[in-house]
Amino acid sequence: MENILRFLSEEGLKVRKPARYIGNEYNSIYKDPVGKFRIALAFPDVYEIGMSHYGLEILYHLLNSMDKVYAERVYLPWVDMIELMENKNIPLFTLETKTPLKFMDAVGISMEYELSYTNVLKLLQLSQIPLRADERNENDPLIIGGGPVVYNPEPISQAFDIIFVGDGEKNLDKLINILIETKNEKKIKRLEEVSKLDGIYVPLFYKQVGRKVVPVYNAPRLIRRNIIEDLENAPIPINKILPNVESVHDRAVIEISRGCTRGCRFCQAGYIYRPVRERSTEKIINSTIKMIEKTGYEEVSLLSLSAMDHSSIVEIVDGLLPFSKKYRVSISIPSTRVDAFNVEIASSIASVRKTGITLAPEAGSQLMRYKINKNISYDDIYNSALSAKNAGWNRIKLYFMVGFPDEKENDIREIGELLREVKKIKFKNITASINLLVPKPHSAFQFAKLQSYEYTNYVSGILKSYRKYARIDVNDGKKSFIEGILSRGDRKIFEVLLKKFKKSYFDDWNEFFNFEDWIKTFSECGVDIEEYLGPYNFNSDFPWDHIDSGITKAFLWKEYQRYFKNESSLDCRWNSCTYCGVCQIYRVKNIVKK
Repeated sequence: MENILRFLSEEGLKVRKPARYIGNEYNSIYKDPVGKFRIALAFPDVYEIGMSHYGLEILYHLLNSMDKVYAERVYLPWVDMIELMENKNIPLFTLETKTPLKFMDAVGISMEYELSYTNVLKLLQLSQIPLRADERNENDPLIIGGGPVVYNPEPISQAFDIIFVGDGEKNLDKLINILIETKNEKKIKRLEEVSKLDGIYVPLFYKQVGRKVVPVYNAPRLIRRNIIEDLENAPIPINKILPNVESVHDRAVIEISRGCTRGCRFCQAGYIYRPVRERSTEKIINSTIKMIEKTGYEEVSLLSLSAMDHSSIVEIVDGLLPFSKKYRVSISIPSTRVDAFNVEIASSIASVRKTGITLAPEAGSQLMRYKINKNISYDDIYNSALSAKNAGWNRIKLYFMVGFPDEKENDIREIGELLREVKKIKFKNITASINLLVPKPHSAFQFAKLQSYEYTNYVSGILKSYRKYARIDVNDGKKSFIEGILSRGDRKIFEVLLKKFKKSYFDDWNEFFNFEDWIKTFSECGVDIEEYLGPYNFNSDFPWDHIDSGITKAFLWKEYQRYFKNESSLDCRWNSCTYCGVCQIYRVKNIVKK
């Protein structure tokens, strides 16, 4: 620790934003580490992004509520700091006690997107921890992975001793207790014990046969995800840590619900987080007020996959408004379904501070919205935008997706026509963000073809004449193309990652992403990317078939076929069961709170 403190004091000013590395933030937790099970919670991106991650905040407070555990934080340093640390042979260390990660009992890494895989490997290398799980010895920390990408962990699975699938609030205490109780046992014995828990995947106990991953040890054939049945009593990080450097989402956050049953066929989150579980109005209001009082933030975000779908959203906003107006705290709703947008709520929120409004039509044509199960009409979209303008917003952003199966030129052109109509509402600023579809595992489009990156050039050409109505950002399809390959990848991809991260990392950052080098590295490793492009059929083997999200493959195939038949599916919250499998397998149900 003394060496690291000396390094920070002598070298810290040589890097950008040295406050990223000093720790000691307000509300950070300090314990006597002696006799504790010590775990570093790592986010494989820079401090400003990691400090905005709500899930890591939950785990930090949850683990530190356990008497025998001390959880600390670490983020991947920026490139200037990494270079300096490597030149001085300083291993990556925690913020709280400046302990090198290699001396911790465990390192838990949150993975939110596939393009962070190279960051994960760089984080391990900088920590001086062997990259492969099978090359680590008994003294190395156990490397634990979690996050949404672990619903297909195979491209990066060989870097992890343990992968935690599902809600972190469920079974995490059991996992940690087993690791504490078996601390003096051999590593293989410890892994045997934790593999008996639901939602715990030990990659060392499996091998790849063809495209499938099968157990070769006394391990379960299917890894059932962890799921908390009721969000009401799940922990809320009231004492949010205040970052030393302004974070990407620098505001208070309260999760008002988890899960979505709307059934948008492109949305992986809408499937893997089922069913819907809401927090009560009273819990949300009381927790929000406490959080603002503890942090001093001037904005609170109501976090959910679709916040406006909360059954008591009007009561929540009405309950927060007196406090909001008195202390000038704005209310932010980051995810707004246009068909659920409410004039009354919009007006209430805008009365404090206008922060911009975002709507997600996803597709331009009515037919395509129907096919992807985004069951909203042109009138829904137009009237929602008009309501936002009348409520005081002058800036609007609309999200669209392209690259759906059998998509026609007119489907794309309709995006421009919709923007033409929104322009008539006379917003000062209209932005349209257009992204290439990434067919994700455990979604209805897991069977679909991944379009070529050049498809976005085709889209740009069609929409060129509509740029006078809005700023149209057609995102470069190259990054989405690589993301698509990684999201569908198997264990052969790991060799690509091992080679690629040595050339560059921070691949989600435009200045570091190198498409040509990715393609070259796939070729150098003998990986044929064609096998990851699709389309696939119901009998196709997937590298993620052993990860059980609760959604049956048969249901996803049925939804995929309904796409081609132009058939929509109803939301089971308000209609009959769609038999997706979640409630039958996990014995849970949608929970609506008042």
